[in-house]
Amino acid sequence: MADLTIPKSDKGFSLAFTVTDSAGTAYNLTGYTVTFKAWRPGSPGDPVVSAACVKDVDASGTCHYVILATDFIVEAEYLWELELTKSGYIESTRHYTLRIEESA
Repeated sequence: MADLTIPKSDKGFSLAFTVTDSAGTAYNLTGYTVTFKAWRPGSPGDPVVSAACVKDVDASGTCHYVILATDFIVEAEYLWELELTKSGYIESTRHYTLRIEESA
């Protein structure tokens, strides 16, 4: 079962995230760039989406990504993560699953 399911035709809405560490504490995003990355399983080097998130409150670890019409045009299951970059550091969240389903 996917962590998140979205109808194929949906676009323009935000996916909201709270980045936490392994203890569940909010991760301070000050100075980080946060990128939403999604790819088909088996093809991690070729992301379908790799785009900047908007940071909402750095100290609370909150950010969001707005789904574009061109992001997920194929009905399929994808893997996704948030990548945090900051002056020589690259950190990624764990992988999650996203299912794009045919809209009704």
